[in-house]
Formats: sequence, C-alpha cells, structure tokens
Amino acid sequence: MEAGVSRFAAVVFDLFGTLVYEFPRVDWDEWLETTAAVLEAEPEAFAGAWHATAIERQTGAAGAIDENLRTVAARAGAWPTDAQVAEALEARAELYRKWFVPRPGAEEILRELRERDVPTAMISMCAPDTPTLWRASPLAGLIDVEVFSCEVGLRKPEPEIYLAATERLHVEPNACLYVGDGAYAELTGASSIGMCAVLISDPAEAEMEALRPEAEEWTGPTIAHLSDISTLVFGD
Repeated sequence: MEAGVSRFAAVVFDLFGTLVYEFPRVDWDEWLETTAAVLEAEPEAFAGAWHATAIERQTGAAGAIDENLRTVAARAGAWPTDAQVAEALEARAELYRKWFVPRPGAEEILRELRERDVPTAMISMCAPDTPTLWRASPLAGLIDVEVFSCEVGLRKPEPEIYLAATERLHVEPNACLYVGDGAYAELTGASSIGMCAVLISDPAEAEMEALRPEAEEWTGPTIAHLSDISTLVFGD
C-alpha cells in the first residue's frame, strides 16, 4: 500500500483508559468511601449497591447522576439531604477534574487523523455525567461521532453499540480500526463484528492498578502509545 494512504475507513476509540485516563482503583475506592460517609450510608452496603446498579447507570435507566446517588443511598438504607447529595457530587467532580484529562498523544493523534481525512468515532461505557464532561474537554471537537452507553441504552461488548458508531460514520465495521484498553471485553466485541481491534497498554502505567471493569485477556495486537496508531493507519 502506498505510504500515507489510510488502511482503514475510520478509527473508533474507547474513552476511559484510551483517550482519557482511567481512574486508579485506589482513588475510585476512596471516592466510594467518601461518598458513603457524606450520604451517611454504611460503606460496604453503599459500594455493593453502587456496583449492583451499574447496568442501570451505564444505560441511562437510572436517570441523572444525582438520581443515581439517591437510589444507591436508599438501597444502602440512607436518605440524604439535597446538601449531602451536592457534597457527594462535588467529590465526584473533583475525581473527574483530576483524571478526566487527555492521555499523552490523544489530541495529537486525533488532529492527525482529522488533517488526513480519516473519520473517527468514540464509544464509551459511562455514567450520565460523562457526556457533559466530554463535550467540555479539549478532545470533543476532534471526534466525528460520539456514542455514550448512557445515551443509547447499549453496552459493550454488544454488537449494536459498535454498529451505532459505524452506521453514523457510514462505513462498514470491517473497514474500521478499534482502539481500547480492554475493559468490558470491548476488543472481543469489536472483533466479533469484523473490526480490527487493538489493545492500548502503556508500560508507563503498568504499576498503577486502574479501574478496568470486566477486563479481558487479550492476545491480539497491542500498542504502547496512541502515536502508534499513525503507523497502523498510514504505515508511515
């Protein structure tokens, strides 16, 4: 293939752990404990209720994030005031301010793909407060198609969530490169509909235990840095 010509019709990205940082487990667990304390819920019961409502939260069935917190608190036997919910939301916002930032090379590769006329999509498994945070981020204007699980009511690795992206891109799945950190068996899901799936695993982050739900054991192609996508796509 001629150097500089794209091997793919589009590139589809995961969000957490790929374009922005995934939360370190220690920080995430600290947020759960802090939130339980603020809402006056028993910590173990609150954490259990939070995990038990994950699918409802990720598919938008549990409503806005403040409704999520009230529901989880109630399941843990607590009935927080508006002020307590606001304090819990501020603790969550602080966590996002710290970690919801572009990973090294994210902005650069998205700009390169755009400048070289390769369409892009982003598929995220997320709570209902993520879309607003994303749309205020420096990366938002560099992605052509956004698919948030909480908005479309679909989850990885269901084929339909990937097809929602390819249909909006007007490309066939087998013409797409998919890049993700392997949470929610996303790479297997992408591969199952014909995408060329690649795991991103940065050695510099190897010592950090990240929150990576339903992570899969991936034996396929792996890259260490987002800049490696340029070689995969253009071969130069």
